[in-house]
Amino acid sequence: MIWLNRDSSARADRALATSDLTILVDDSLIVEYGPLTRHRREIAEQQNQRRFRLAVGAPLSVALVGITSIYSPPLAMLLGVIAGLFLFFIALPGASSVDPGALAGVEGEVAVLKQLRRLPDDFVVLNHLRLPDPTLPNGERELDFVVAGPTGLWLIEVKNTPGVIHVMPEQAHWPLVRRSGCGSSPSWNAVDNPLPQVRAQVDALSRLLLMEGLIVRPRAAIVFSHPETALESPQRSDVPVTLCDGIVATLVDADPESIPDPVREALPRLRGRRPRPRM
Repeated sequence: MIWLNRDSSARADRALATSDLTILVDDSLIVEYGPLTRHRREIAEQQNQRRFRLAVGAPLSVALVGITSIYSPPLAMLLGVIAGLFLFFIALPGASSVDPGALAGVEGEVAVLKQLRRLPDDFVVLNHLRLPDPTLPNGERELDFVVAGPTGLWLIEVKNTPGVIHVMPEQAHWPLVRRSGCGSSPSWNAVDNPLPQVRAQVDALSRLLLMEGLIVRPRAAIVFSHPETALESPQRSDVPVTLCDGIVATLVDADPESIPDPVREALPRLRGRRPRPRM
């Protein structure tokens, strides 16, 4: 069975029907994505420079060709070709210094965050969280999202991989089918099974909360955020595996699970700062 979308409950439908400009969820602990911010800034700077070069270069090229045509039409034609090539190259879009792989991952998280902002206002969302983890060589583990709400404390891992992904929890790799173009034969590949990574993240968050004197076992969900992704048999996994547009329903429709107030109070400390006040 291939899942392209998920059916939502009435409560999730109301959340998804909310305008993009209306934010219900408590997003006071959301931080900006540095790579995406830098990428957008560099692209904007390059666009401004390109507009300036075209604003100066185009009139000068036209004037030069026009004056030359008075004295030597053949030379004017040659200069016209050269000027056209010159303007073409200075009009080409530039690239940012951000690694494309890192940028793709961030874009996937931003797509999921857009969905999470539609959660009801009794949910709290944290993004891009780094936790100490002595089991890793670098001593820390990154969590894409932590969400707290009426259905419990959730840890969400985002994957931005396109293609048809066959969910096989017992395997080290999940088969991946892609088409390289219209009419082409499908190509088979594989993605790493994300379940071991997610379980390690749950352990790391549980340990950190235990250091706060809090005994709680977070729930987990895996989101494939790429718009060209489909899932084959996601129900085989004991950890919810869903597409981007199904994460709200996954969180809202889960069995209720109360979160002690001390756990909610500890969320800002996970980031090491106080939440900014909501406007």
